[in-house]
Amino acid sequence: MGTAINYKKQIIDLTKELTEDKVKELISFGHFLKAKQEGFSYSQVTDSAAYVRKLRSKESPKSGSEKNFIQEIMEWQKSDS
Repeated sequence: MGTAINYKKQIIDLTKELTEDKVKELISFGHFLKAKQEGFSYSQVTDSAAYVRKLRSKESPKSGSEKNFIQEIMEWQKSDS
């Protein structure tokens, strides 16, 4: 457990030194690593609508409407282009 706390401290220290844009990039990369750990692969997504529904089912009801969620996904995809 001590090692995990040390890593968290290192991440906190890094965020203090990075610009806001770089912190956003770090967070996006963290989300990517989490998805990869859960077995996500773009080559495995044959139906993007089904994939979005799967992601949506994991979200809490507080996250907004499905339309907003899909809009956020589309904006996220555009931002990585």
